[in-house]
Amino acid sequence: MRPHQLTIEAFGPYADPVRIAFDALSREGLFLIHGRTGAGKTFLLDALCFALYGEVSGDRNVKGLRSDHAPPGAVPRVGLEFSSGEARYRVERSPAHSAPRSRGGGTTEKAAQAVLFRLRGGEREAIASRTTEVTREVEGLIGLNASQFRQVILLPQGKFAEVLRAKADERETLLRTLFDTGLFERAAFWLEEQAKAARLQALSTTRGQEVLRQQAAREWNPWRGPEDPDTVPADQAELDRLEERLGTVVAAASARLAEATRALTVAEQARQATLALADRWTRRATALARLREQESKAEVVETYRERWRRAERAEALRPSLEAERAARQALAVEVERVGGLLRQAIQARQAARALPPAVSSLPLNSLPGPEALNDATSALAARRAEVSALVSQAEEGARARARERQAREELQRLEGVRARAEEALNTRRQERQASEAAVAKARTARDQLDGLRRAAEEARRQAVAVAALPALRDKTSAAIAARNQAEAKRNQASAALLTLRHQQISGMASRLAEGLIEGTPCPVCGSSQHPAPALADAGRPNPDEATLQAAETAVSAATREAQQAAAAVAAAEAELKAMVEKARAQPAEGDPAALDPGGSDPAGLGAPDPAEARARADEAAAALGQAQAAAGAVEALEGALLAHDQALRQLTEQQRETETALALSREAGLDAGARARALEAELTGALGEGVEPRAVLTGFAPLEGALNALAASLQSHNQALSRQEACAARLAQDLAASVFADGEEATAAMAEEGLRKRWAERIAAYDKEVSELRGMLGAEDLADLPDDCPDIVGVETVWRAADTARLAALERLSQARGSLEDLARLAAEHRQGDTLLAQQREEAQRLSGVAERCLGKSPPYISLQRWVLAAYLEEICGHANLRLDLMTSGRYQLRLSDEGGRGGRQAGLGLKVLDAYTGEEREVNSLSGGETFQASLALALGVADTVEARSGGVHLETLFIDEGFGTLDPDNLQLAMDELDRLREGGRMIGIISHVGALKERIQAGIEVRANERGSTARVVRTAME
Repeated sequence: MRPHQLTIEAFGPYADPVRIAFDALSREGLFLIHGRTGAGKTFLLDALCFALYGEVSGDRNVKGLRSDHAPPGAVPRVGLEFSSGEARYRVERSPAHSAPRSRGGGTTEKAAQAVLFRLRGGEREAIASRTTEVTREVEGLIGLNASQFRQVILLPQGKFAEVLRAKADERETLLRTLFDTGLFERAAFWLEEQAKAARLQALSTTRGQEVLRQQAAREWNPWRGPEDPDTVPADQAELDRLEERLGTVVAAASARLAEATRALTVAEQARQATLALADRWTRRATALARLREQESKAEVVETYRERWRRAERAEALRPSLEAERAARQALAVEVERVGGLLRQAIQARQAARALPPAVSSLPLNSLPGPEALNDATSALAARRAEVSALVSQAEEGARARARERQAREELQRLEGVRARAEEALNTRRQERQASEAAVAKARTARDQLDGLRRAAEEARRQAVAVAALPALRDKTSAAIAARNQAEAKRNQASAALLTLRHQQISGMASRLAEGLIEGTPCPVCGSSQHPAPALADAGRPNPDEATLQAAETAVSAATREAQQAAAAVAAAEAELKAMVEKARAQPAEGDPAALDPGGSDPAGLGAPDPAEARARADEAAAALGQAQAAAGAVEALEGALLAHDQALRQLTEQQRETETALALSREAGLDAGARARALEAELTGALGEGVEPRAVLTGFAPLEGALNALAASLQSHNQALSRQEACAARLAQDLAASVFADGEEATAAMAEEGLRKRWAERIAAYDKEVSELRGMLGAEDLADLPDDCPDIVGVETVWRAADTARLAALERLSQARGSLEDLARLAAEHRQGDTLLAQQREEAQRLSGVAERCLGKSPPYISLQRWVLAAYLEEICGHANLRLDLMTSGRYQLRLSDEGGRGGRQAGLGLKVLDAYTGEEREVNSLSGGETFQASLALALGVADTVEARSGGVHLETLFIDEGFGTLDPDNLQLAMDELDRLREGGRMIGIISHVGALKERIQAGIEVRANERGSTARVVRTAME
C-alpha cells in the first residue's frame, strides 16, 4: 500500500482544509514531519489510519475527532488516495459528530459515514458505501487489519518499544494481532474439549454400569428368598451367581405348570360332556315351544291364504279393467276440450266485426257438423284477405294525416322562429348603435391621452413637492437655529481670546522683567542695566502661550462651524425655495394656487394644502387610467362593431329563409289533408263509419284459431268415443268368464304386487317352519332325554378353578423366564461395559496428556499457539538482527528465550540481548535509551519484514515512525539513518516525526505543521529547513 494524497477538513486540530501530496515526497523516499509540540503532527497519522479503518493510531476516542476550531456547520472529513498493486483507490470518511439543527436551536447527532472508490481514467466507481463494508474492503486490499497496520506501518509515539520491552504475555498479545495463529489455539482447545468429552464418556459408562447392576438387583428381588441378602451386586461375578440362582427358580415354576395343566385337562373333559347334554335338552325344549306358538297362528294364516288367492285371480283381469278406465277418461278429456273450444269460438265471434254470413249463422251451442264448419272457415279466410287489402289504404291515410299535422307544427315553429328573428334583429340594431357610440367615445379618449398623461404627471410632481415642504421647512429652521448657535459660540470664543490677549499684554512687562539677568541686554531696550524691572500683579491673570494657542484654536473651530452652519442655511433655503416653485408651477385648470406669500417659513414663501394637492393628483391619475382603459378598448370595440354588422346581415338572410319555409309548409299541409280525406271516404264505404281494418283483422285471428282448433278436435273426439265402446265390450266378456260379478268386485279384490309377494312369502315361511319343527322333534339325538336340565354351574366352577391355577402357574413361569432373560441381558451388557470402560479410560488419559501439552500445562510449559508465535518471533529477530548489527556496529543481537515462566506463566516468548563485548546475554531492560531505540527500531522493521513475507500478497511500501531519534548520539543517529536510507533505496517511503535538528539538516523533504489560534495547518515543503 502506498498513499498518494491525504485531505483533512474540520478534523482534530485542522479546521481549514488541508491537502498532503505524498507523491511529491515519495520521490525523496525519506521525509520529515516537523513542527512545534502539540501542533498536530501525530494527528496526520491518526487521520491516515482513520481514513483507512475508521480508527485512530493512538489512544484517542473516535467520537471526539471533530475540530473545535471549525465553524458550527462544518462537517469533519478525511480522504485518502492510495494504491494497492496496480489499482488506485480513494477512501472518504466522516466521523460521528454533533451538528446544529436546520430548524430551531440545539444540535443533532450525525452518524459516521464512509465510501470507497476505485479510480479509473478520471472516473470514480463506488465499491462500498457503509462503514463496515469499507473497512472490510480496505483490509482485503491492504492485507492488514487496523491493529496490524498500527504495528507494521505506523509506529505510534509511546508504542515504539512495546514489542521489545513487553512481558512475555503482553508480547504474545501483540504478536497475535500480527499473525493469525487462531487455528493453533482452536486446535489446542479442541483437544482439551475432546479430552473432557472422553473423560465424560468414561464417567457416563461407569454410571451406566452402576445402573445395570441396580436393574439386575430389581430383577432378582421378586425371587429372593428369606435367606438371600438385599444388596446390589458389586461386580460381574455376583451378577453371574444371581443368573444361576434365577435359573433354578425357572425350573421349579415349569414343574408346577405341568401339574396344573393335567388337572385342567380332566376338568375340561367333564365340562364338555355336561355342556353337550345340556345343549340337546335346550334344543328340544325350544322346538316344542316354537311349534306350539306356530300352531296357534293357523287360522290367521288361512285367512291371508284366501285373500292371496282372490288377489291373484283379480290380477288376471287388470289389463281389461285398466284399458276400459283409460278409454273412459280419454273420452271425458275430449268432451271437456271440445266444450272449451266451442266457448272460445262463441266469444271470438261476438268480438269480431264485418263477418261473412257463413260464420255468423254457424250453430255453436253444440258440436257442428264437419261440412258447416269447413264452409265457415273458408268464408272467414276469404273475408280476411279482403280486409288485409284495406289495411295498406288505411295506413296511407294515416301517413297523410301525420304529414298534415307535421306541416301545421312546422308552420307554428317557423312563425315562432320568424318572431324571434325579428326580435333579435331589432336587439342587434340597438347594440350596434351602442357600440358605435362607444367607439366614438373611445377614439376621443385616445386622442386626449397625451394631454391627460402630462396633466397627471404634473399633478403628481406637484403633490410630491407639496408633501415635501413641511420637512424642508423644519430642515431650514433647524439649519438657521444651528447657524445662530454656531455664531454665538464663535462670538464667545472671540471674546475669550480678546480677553486673554489683553491679559497677556498687561502682564508682558512683568514677564520680561522676570527673565532679565544683570549684565545681559534687555530684549526690548538693549540695556545691560535693569534698575527698575516691572513687578507682577499677584491678583491679575497672566496666561501662558499654551492657553493663548488653545483659545485661538477654539476661535478657529467656532468660526469654521459658523461658516458651515451658514452654508447649510443657504442650501436649505435654496432647496425650500425650489420645492415651493415646483409646488406652485402649472396648477391644474380650475384649481386655486393656494399659495400664501406670507406665512411662517423663513423664505417668506407660501404653499398649497398637501391634501388638496394629493386629491388633484389622484383625480388626474384616475382620469388618465380611465382614458387609457378606453383607448385600449378601441380595437375591441371596433371589432365588436364589425361583428354587429355581420350579425345583422346573417339575421336578415335567416329572415328571408324563414319566410320561404313558411310558404312551403302551408302548401304541404293542404295537399296532405286532401289526400287523407279521400282515403278515409273509401274505407268508410267498405267497412262502415269508424271501423279500422287492422282492428277487424285483429278480431278475425281468435275466431279463426278457435274454428280451426274445433275442426281438429272433432276427429279426435269421435276416435275416443269409438275406443271407449270397444274396451267396455271386452271387459264384459272377461268378467263373464271369472268368479267376479262385475268390475267393482274385481277391483276390490286386487292388491299391489309387493303386498301379494309378502303374503306369499309369509305363508311359505310358516309352512316351512312348522314342517322343520316337527322333523326336529322326531330326530334320534333328542330322544331319551331327562325331564330336567343337567347342572352346568357346578361343572363350570370346577373347570374355572383348574384354569385359574394353570394360568397362575403359567404367569409365574413367564415372569421367571422374563426376569432370567433380562438378568442375562444385563449381565452381558455389564460384561461389555467393563471392556468398553477400560478402553475409554485409556483414551481419556491419552487425550488429556496431549491437550495439556498443547495448552502449555505440562513441561516444557509452552502452548501450541505460543510455540508457533515463538517461531514467528525467532524469524522477526533474524530480520531485526541484520539491521541491529549495522546500527550497533556488531555489538548487539536479539535472542529468543524459552526459560520456564514463574507463577504458572508459560515460557517461550522471552527476549534477551547478546552483548558481543562481554559475550553474555542480558535483559533488554538493561539497554540505554539510545540502545533501546536502536533495538526497537530494528525489531519493528523485522516485524514489517516478517509480516510482508508471511502475508501472501501484502507489499509494504510505506513506514511512519513517531519520535525516538532524540535518544541517539550523533554516531548512532548516523547509523540509524543509514539503515533507513537502505530501506528507502529498496523502494519504501518513510516518514519520520521528530524534533531532532540533525534530521532537519539531513532530510531534504517534509511536512511542516504550524498551529495558531484558528487551528493547525500543514504543507509539503521542498526541504525541511524551509
